[in-house]
Amino acid sequence: MHETVTRSVDSTIAVLKKRGLSVHLVMDADGALTQHGDLATDILWHASQHNGASFGVEVVNPYYPSYLKPGLPWSRVIKAPWAHKGEYVLPTPAQAEAVAALVRWATSAPAPGIAVPRVWPGLRDGRFALGLVDAAAKAPLPGVLAHQYFGHADGSMLVLYAWLPIEAGLAPDIAFEEAVKRATGVRRADVRDLLPTPAVA
Repeated sequence: MHETVTRSVDSTIAVLKKRGLSVHLVMDADGALTQHGDLATDILWHASQHNGASFGVEVVNPYYPSYLKPGLPWSRVIKAPWAHKGEYVLPTPAQAEAVAALVRWATSAPAPGIAVPRVWPGLRDGRFALGLVDAAAKAPLPGVLAHQYFGHADGSMLVLYAWLPIEAGLAPDIAFEEAVKRATGVRRADVRDLLPTPAVA
């Protein structure tokens, strides 16, 4: 999961071309996806050691508060020590829910060649990493990954959000505000209270 530091799908595609990068899907502010590669067969260049067994999603987001302008669909900013420069422009709620829907779909073995395990490498001991995950930095890992786990400072808020409705069962509007609350001012988002209680024998 990537975030673009752009304001539109067109500018995202232009930046990717200029940098010699590519992704399978680009998500607009309203959650609409445009596809740029076959999810099952195309190896595209977006995630260094993870390129071979993955598909990349770029979520359009200005990311930096200085890139916001009146009239854009993004407006909320949080204090985020895990973000580059310590502040982060939140994705739109529509983007967050579209990410969760995409993760649900991708982890349900929807088509031949697409089999993303429903595992969360950023979740450890009841806390979600909002930064580097050592294991992801060293070798490809299965599951739902943020670019931030092994590269740049993006995607971790979206992975945290996706986990909240999928695994904790929260409604989208509640999940969004929970993600905001849990990702603000911390480097690891505590979700211990949302983990299933082990069955007593």
